[in-house]
Amino acid sequence: MAFRFNFAADDTDDDFIPNSLPAPAPQALPAEVHAPARYHILQELMARIPRNISYATISITPTVSIPRRELYDVRMQIMDEDELNGNGSERSITVGLDKEDIRSSLYEGGLKSWECSVDLVRHLASLYEQTGPESKKVLELGCGTSLPSLFLFQTTLSATKTAKPPFTHFTLADYNLEVLRLVTLPNILLSWAMLNHLSSSPEPWKPEGDLDVTETLTAAFLSDLSSRGIALDFVSGGWSTEMTELLKPTSPYDLVLGSETIYSPSTTPLFTDVLLEVLKGGEGSGLVAAKQIYFGVGGGVTDFVNLVRSKDSNVQIRVVREEREAGVGRSIVEISNKSGQP
Repeated sequence: MAFRFNFAADDTDDDFIPNSLPAPAPQALPAEVHAPARYHILQELMARIPRNISYATISITPTVSIPRRELYDVRMQIMDEDELNGNGSERSITVGLDKEDIRSSLYEGGLKSWECSVDLVRHLASLYEQTGPESKKVLELGCGTSLPSLFLFQTTLSATKTAKPPFTHFTLADYNLEVLRLVTLPNILLSWAMLNHLSSSPEPWKPEGDLDVTETLTAAFLSDLSSRGIALDFVSGGWSTEMTELLKPTSPYDLVLGSETIYSPSTTPLFTDVLLEVLKGGEGSGLVAAKQIYFGVGGGVTDFVNLVRSKDSNVQIRVVREEREAGVGRSIVEISNKSGQP
């Protein structure tokens, strides 16, 4: 079963989002080919940013709008690159351009936006409307199109340049490096371009269109981040002890985000280990948005909560948001170590 968010009247087929993730394809690759964790600096990914980005802006709340790169535009870039390099579209990321939403050990769904990520944006928006954000280091595990981090990034950009930015360090992690460079970073650039346009032009932001990524634009983007003291970095690969080691220099994180990351019983323990390790020793919290149960796969909120408790009995766990209006119920679970003890 599939449905639309109805973000806009002219949504494309790219915005279909399943009510429950399908079981991994039977031809899933063996565990030994899991992508190793790798660290990437912003300049590395910026070097391969497309020169033109087609986008559509989605309205998540009356005050929160987020532009996303169109999936057809990703498809066109991959075709152009494959034609140039003679690859013949054999890359793993092409799985996500077809009808498969995930294929274990190969592609984990990062090209599309999933409904729990929207739940998480709405929760963050309501949270910061009440309390206001503090300076934080943010990590999003399994970020994909990265809607929650994009909202926090926009919150930072909306702060005055003379004020201390509410979020100073963003780490975006996804299984596939190509997801990071094809959608995650372009979406970050789009959010920056939208906020920059709204602050400098009397003309409204076009809800859909094309962003020309000129050298002048990229230089202004990098300069603005530097002047605000905002750091962006990226990690690709599977959840593992290697990923935890890569994240140690910036741990503990103040806020760790995850949406639709606990659908597989085989990888949820790995995700949980990374989550707990990057919070250890600090006073931050993790917010994990997920469906109550993932039919055909086996994961779900209850099993995740029980797993967290079995791994660390000292952490505090509470459900901070529930969605029950239709279909499978969805929840956001907060995991925190307020004592700050390792």
